Amino acid sequence: MAKRSFKRPDGEPQLVSVSLPWDPEREVPPDMLAFLGRADALLQKYWDSWYRRPIEQYVACDFRDVWRALEALETNRLAPGKLFCEWGCGFGVVTAMASMLGWDAIGIEAEEFLVDEARKWLRSERIDAEIWHGNFLPTGSERLAKRQANHASLFHQVPNAYSEHDLGIDDFAVVFAYPWPGEDYFLKDVFRNYAADQSLLLLFLGPYEIELYRKADMVD
Repeated sequence: MAKRSFKRPDGEPQLVSVSLPWDPEREVPPDMLAFLGRADALLQKYWDSWYRRPIEQYVACDFRDVWRALEALETNRLAPGKLFCEWGCGFGVVTAMASMLGWDAIGIEAEEFLVDEARKWLRSERIDAEIWHGNFLPTGSERLAKRQANHASLFHQVPNAYSEHDLGIDDFAVVFAYPWPGEDYFLKDVFRNYAADQSLLLLFLGPYEIELYRKADMVD
């Protein structure tokens, strides 16, 4: 299953690339298609009035590809648990899909407007998931960024979301993120340093480009 690892000095945890057998041509079930159609309409309504509430850092991923990846992850029983977290959840669409697939899903979002909209939308869809307002980066993780790094996640001037809840990054079995170009290496380092052993990091990097990593204290 392991393909490659981000090697660290002896004794330090590593990230191991995991093969995820997702099919980019897999047909999305009608109920999920209907749900994603409503999600598309929600986002289009926002883009049509973007000038009223501009959020420069908000970009949506390909929800259909992410559903295929999440469904493959669940079908193949790759996750060590059921607690799911989305870093930078926007309107909460991926968080909602994770809940619909049976995970205990939590989305973290720094933009208060998006938090309010996500919570309202999830209630309207009767989705049992939580949206937390705050920074998904744990306190002190900024030190892992390279000097003068221009990562979008470093500009959220709000406290980390975990401080107000009885959970930390190391409680989650699966973390999902859609990083800006070049930011994936930083998020991998954050996950490697703070996540639980054997937990999974799922990254959407662009069309047909999804990567899955497992944190491992020891790598064969």
